[in-house]
Amino acid sequence: MPYTMEKDRKEMQWEIKTDRICDYFSTMKISEFAGNLNYFITRIVNRYVKVNGKKYFTFAVIVGTLICCVLELYRRKIGKYEDEKIQSNGDVK
Repeated sequence: MPYTMEKDRKEMQWEIKTDRICDYFSTMKISEFAGNLNYFITRIVNRYVKVNGKKYFTFAVIVGTLICCVLELYRRKIGKYEDEKIQSNGDVK
């Protein structure tokens, strides 16, 4: 994952009010979370396409970035969780 520089993080947090967004999604009922997160991400993607144009490269960058987000989530959170569960419950035989 290419890490964002600290000065850019501060600017983005001010711009998108990251803590407010995180609070909003963290308190949401599980039955509402997926649809609302999808809507939020789709709005960002739609704006990016509007600014950068409907072309293959734009869509390839978006899809690649979203895939990398999934991989990063798995690498940092889910894989560690699975390792903990293997330790506590035993591995698949």
